[in-house]
Amino acid sequence: MKGMVNRDRHDIVVEILEKAKSGRSKTELMRDVGLSYTQSKQYFSALLEKGLLEIDEDNRYFTAKKGLEFLEKCRNCLLFKWTGQKKKR
Repeated sequence: MKGMVNRDRHDIVVEILEKAKSGRSKTELMRDVGLSYTQSKQYFSALLEKGLLEIDEDNRYFTAKKGLEFLEKCRNCLLFKWTGQKKKR
């Protein structure tokens, strides 16, 4: 994969939920997020269990309402908005 860097769990979860907004198959998500089969099993089962991800009748994964709320909270997080500006004294 082009430009792969080490990602933490949070980054991977956010990427899965972002890409699943429009509905994706397990294989598409694995490829698009860059996960191995073993990793995908761990992440998908955890996200399903926590109610952040859902599967429809066609076995497509979708970001659940709770997952969308999680993404919104991430966007509003102070660390997400940090720009590295120096504090004014």
